Amino acid sequence: MGAGAYYLSWWVSPPLELGFGKLTNGITYTADFAGSVVMPIVTGVPVALMAAVVGASVVLLVESETPFRWAIFPAALYAFFGYIGYHWARPPMFIDRVTQAVTALFLALACLGGAMLAARRRASPSTARTTPE
Repeated sequence: MGAGAYYLSWWVSPPLELGFGKLTNGITYTADFAGSVVMPIVTGVPVALMAAVVGASVVLLVESETPFRWAIFPAALYAFFGYIGYHWARPPMFIDRVTQAVTALFLALACLGGAMLAARRRASPSTARTTPE
């Protein structure tokens, strides 16, 4: 289920990326920190939003005593494919690898964050269903 939710998120996120790209068109980051840390976070917001939805949906759909653990698999997929999804026109420098790692960690943490919020909501007593006796 985690792999399926991960796969479906890549079909839903391109329209979000297109719309978000129109909003952020022309923004450039020139410094090393801003270019390698802030830029991947800003450009990765639509995919991170979908990653949070994936994590939450996995937690809400799994019938388990520990549903948060099931969200680790799609988070690992986001981290792995977020890290290897780069193609370089030149040999990458250290700052390029930092950008690559920040992108992968941002997506994985967004997935786990969505899962954590859904797990808390699922465990809260106000949302617990009671059956009449």
